[in-house]
Amino acid sequence: MSLKALGYIGANAVNLQEWKDYACDIFGAQLVSESPDQLKLRLDDKHHRMTIHKADAPGARHFGWDVGSREGLADTVAMLRQRGCEVTQGTVEECQDRRVMGLVHVDDPSGNALELFYGQMSGYPFQPARPLSGFRMGELGLGHVVFMTQALDQMLDFYGALGLRMSDYIVMHAFGKVKAHFMHCNPRHHSIAMVPGPHNAFHHMMLEVNSLDDVGSAYDLVNARKINVTQTFGKHTNDHMLSFYSQTPSGFELEYGCEGRTIDDEAAWNVVEYDSISFWGHLGPLNNPAG
Repeated sequence: MSLKALGYIGANAVNLQEWKDYACDIFGAQLVSESPDQLKLRLDDKHHRMTIHKADAPGARHFGWDVGSREGLADTVAMLRQRGCEVTQGTVEECQDRRVMGLVHVDDPSGNALELFYGQMSGYPFQPARPLSGFRMGELGLGHVVFMTQALDQMLDFYGALGLRMSDYIVMHAFGKVKAHFMHCNPRHHSIAMVPGPHNAFHHMMLEVNSLDDVGSAYDLVNARKINVTQTFGKHTNDHMLSFYSQTPSGFELEYGCEGRTIDDEAAWNVVEYDSISFWGHLGPLNNPAG
């Protein structure tokens, strides 16, 4: 029983046009469909990886995790129910909307709405909205997500039971030496990270592109349009990602980067603790207490 990859994300937004401009014009996503109620965004050969829903308040909506097969989903559901988790079956309409063959709903210990699925539709041509070398996805999945949590131990136990393995830790001095935990389920350095905090919240998602030029051009566009850059361009210590962060129209942050390192679970991997978040850059609340 193991999650294979982060497959898709759903988010809420008050203004869909803002998300369309942000995702397509700046970051190169392809708009697949548009209605008064939602946007669907394509990032690779999957039908879509992101759905933005019209809502009264912004924020994260759901996180779709690929379990690989119908049998994998059945085994995972049985395990979760044995652990006392409430798991509900997804509807036919939800499967059609997500373009998957089957899904279930379950909340993690911090209350994040997860959708465990199999059979994500693929084989579609990706046509970026602006010149772009493409996104690094495939077996690595969509990217990664980072949560603040009041229930760190329960979260580690929950995602560990779903097959995620520890990658490493970072001590965050700007927040009183709290320790961030990074976990992987495939060669991507981490598909999820968790940081203990006074409340439960979704902090950011990450998208990785194939070229430093893609990151640089997006950084110029974000600054030219005066979008809030929450962390400047920099290089992380643990996954070596060259990236910057900006605030999405849904309120959470988007990390946009390249050249992240991967993990080979068949080879020796040492789980270590880093004393800083970045080798250089990434100036902002996480690395700079002055903001």
